[in-house]
Parts: sequence; C-alpha cells; structure tokens
Amino acid sequence: MLIKDSISQTSSAQPLTAGVVFDIQKFSVNDGPGVRTAVFMKGCQMKCVWCHNPESLSSQKQLAFNAEKCVGCRRCEQVCPNGVHSFDAEGNHKVDFDACQTCGQCVDTCMQDALKIYGKEMTVEQVFVEVIKDKVYFDKSGGGITLSGGEALKQFEFCLALAKMCKANGVHVCIETNGASKAEHYRTIAPYVDLFLFDYKATGDELHKALTGMTRRLVDTNLRALNEINASVILRCPMIPGYNVSDAHFAAIAMLAQTMDNIQKVEVLPYHNFGRGKASEIGTDYMVDAEMPDDEVIESWLNRVRHYGEIEVTLS
Repeated sequence: MLIKDSISQTSSAQPLTAGVVFDIQKFSVNDGPGVRTAVFMKGCQMKCVWCHNPESLSSQKQLAFNAEKCVGCRRCEQVCPNGVHSFDAEGNHKVDFDACQTCGQCVDTCMQDALKIYGKEMTVEQVFVEVIKDKVYFDKSGGGITLSGGEALKQFEFCLALAKMCKANGVHVCIETNGASKAEHYRTIAPYVDLFLFDYKATGDELHKALTGMTRRLVDTNLRALNEINASVILRCPMIPGYNVSDAHFAAIAMLAQTMDNIQKVEVLPYHNFGRGKASEIGTDYMVDAEMPDDEVIESWLNRVRHYGEIEVTLS
C-alpha cells in the first residue's frame, strides 16, 4: 500500500486525532536504536525536580522569553492584547506569564527571536508526514520514530493513532515513558510499539514521591504488565547526584534487569542542567542544585550497576 493511500484510508474512516507537540527533533541518536525522529508531546503526570524538559510539563501551549536576546524594542508590548509585556524605568523587560493567552502576536513581531510558543496543535497526519520523510534513514540505520515528552501517553489517543499509522508503513516505533499512564493504555498500544524506553527514576515509594510527585506503585504495575506481555523494554535510569544516586538504587536497577526477561538492557542518563535555562524562560522555578558529573563519575555509576548483576549497561 502506498503511504498516501494509507493516510487517505485512515482519514476517510474517521477524523484524525490532534495533539499538542512542542518539538519534532530529526536525526536523533539518543532516543532509541538507529537514526530517529523524536516527537515531543506536551503534558506529564510527574513533576520531577530535575526535569530536563520543563516546557513539557503543562499540557497547554506556553510562552517562553529569552532575556539575553531581547534588545528592548518594545514591539511585543505594543501588540500584546493582554498586557503580558511591560518595561520598568531601567528598560528591563517584564513578562506576566499568567496573563498570556498564547495568541502569538508578540512572537510574530519580535525581530530577535527572544519569544516563542512551546506547543503546537498538530494532527496525526501532519506529524506522520514529517516523520516519513526520513524513512530512508530509518531503514538504513534501524531507526524510526520515538514518541516522547513530557509523557507521550498522556495524549494516548493521538499516540495510538500515530503508532498505528507508522507501523502500517514499516516505521519502527519507540515510546519513552515514565510508566505512570493507565495500565490499559500500555496493553492497548503495545502491539504497535517495537520498544518501550521505560524510566526508572528512584528506588522506594517515599523517595520516588519526593522527587517526582508520585509513588512507584503505578510505575511498578505497568513495568510488570509489559513483562507479562513480553513487550521489549530498555530501562532508562536518570542519575542525579545528591538526589537518587545510591547503592540501593543501583542494586534495584540490576535486580529488575535480571528478573524481567523483557528488559533488553539498562541505560544510564547522567544529569545535565539544560532544564534550568528553559525553566527560567517559561517563568517557573528549577528545583535541583546538583553538579553535572564528569566522565569518571559516570563510568563509576555504570560499573556499580554491573557489580550487582551480569547485565548490559550503557550510557545514553
């Protein structure tokens, strides 16, 4: 079946679902095997204190302001219908994020690209058209599409429809997930997903809730459910110095990888502070005060996980 025929048949059967996407990153090599196109969805159930994508937490579109690019031309102040932008006596640009209705007029008038909107409504068809452009690279490298976020499955109907369309056209599908969506969502979408990139953020209910806002119970239930249906999983483990790094955590990671047959390997994700700048741009606080680890520290983490079991552990 031709790609355009597949889209046409889907469109004629029912209206295609729309979602809110905040980025489509092509030629990604850190979000699953091969060369991939990563589709980042808005919205997340968790509120991880170290969140690398704070612009993804809200399911709504958001204004972002980069103060370093602003030259004080005041065009945004002149066109905004809601009084979002103002300037004090010293010429400092003030942004009332709560008043913003994301109409985009200030973004359109800014000549310095100091303003942007995170989040764009797109149909499944629109996203698929962007993804399929790179199929030749997917086929050569063993890559495909990765649905990420935020939490991709928070927009479940959109992700299900997109995964189905990709699979029908021979595109490998990965979903990066925090494990906190509804259990039935994982079972329903699993036949159309080749690989789940499943986060393991912290060991123990109390610590997990302190760091993410949720206990581990639903996460553990869904991880077991994926094991029961033999869905392929890579366990992805963000390591945040001073927050979740401990021997108990390394041992728990190794135990899971050894006892669940569907876990292919463990990937360690070292902390980086890119989220700090993005949090400032959208007017939110960044909660973590951690140092970025050097190569020696990262290698010690990999070895400490390996110490507890004969498993494959790599750096992501």
